[in-house]
Amino acid sequence: MIFAVMSQKIPMFLNNIQKPWKILAPMVSNSDEAFRLLVKRYGADLCYTEMVHCRVFNDSNANIVNNQWFTTSKADRPLVIQLCGNDPEIMLKTCIKLQTLCDAFDLNFGCPQEIARKGNYGAWLMEDFVLIEKIVKTLSENIKVPLFCKIRVFESIEKTVEYAKLIEKAGCSLLTVHGRTREQRKEKTGYVSFEHIKAVKDALSIPVISNGGVLVHEDIEMAIEKTGCDGVMVAEPILYIPTIFQSIEKRNIDVFKEYLEICKENKVMCRLKYIKSHAFKMLKSLLDCYEDLRIKLDKCHELNDFYNFLESIETLDVDKKALKLKPYIRKCYLNDK
Repeated sequence: MIFAVMSQKIPMFLNNIQKPWKILAPMVSNSDEAFRLLVKRYGADLCYTEMVHCRVFNDSNANIVNNQWFTTSKADRPLVIQLCGNDPEIMLKTCIKLQTLCDAFDLNFGCPQEIARKGNYGAWLMEDFVLIEKIVKTLSENIKVPLFCKIRVFESIEKTVEYAKLIEKAGCSLLTVHGRTREQRKEKTGYVSFEHIKAVKDALSIPVISNGGVLVHEDIEMAIEKTGCDGVMVAEPILYIPTIFQSIEKRNIDVFKEYLEICKENKVMCRLKYIKSHAFKMLKSLLDCYEDLRIKLDKCHELNDFYNFLESIETLDVDKKALKLKPYIRKCYLNDK
């Protein structure tokens, strides 16, 4: 495997973690604390919370440690809290409230969804270099932890590199590059451009993380070799294979039970919307084979219901293939843009 050359500037808490760094991406309703703890058991070096909307967070007077966006605890470190917004002062106010709970903040400049367009955040800010620079500079100069950023690419490699350099100069300590444009989403997702990611890595002195194009464990080495990056960030594929950072075989029902055990240990983490979402993804190969089990799972409403569901599977003569953690490869991933 070809490892990235040591970057000139590395956030202190990452210094003792061997490269390539393996990172869980921020995902709405999926990057919950119990799942973060689960993937750390299987090789994740660093995890991000789901996106915290700064204006909404400030207006809500939410509990700092336990709120609608995330819960956290000592076992959850190192942790990166992801933020979105478009007002530097409002975003700084959120950082000051939360900075004792994390090892870094990440600015979401990569979300391409319609809700981000309406709210004017994420990838919909990427043409506004002046505002991007102001946000990064304001936060990096006034918070006590490192500031990371996550971006998408422009069609032009040159403009992408210019964008990345501006973010670095403004005070970003680590940059994650999703090698797709803002328009590459849903049915237009298409291929990842490792060429864009490599160009950014070659141009910056801060650590650069490759995001996109990793569907199974073997893809991690491929992404590092093609980009020279300091690590990889994995989003949707890890929801179907929580063990993706390690080359191991485990039954999907056993991994999901581990997730339930983590939830059981701390009731604060035990939220039905997260549990059910993870159940349908981790157990996808099983549910695709047995429609009656899908219906039964959908009727689970409490933690014990999920345990009983798993126990019932053990009594069935289930095809072993249905118990494998398998990648969910959407057709749109295979379409050229």
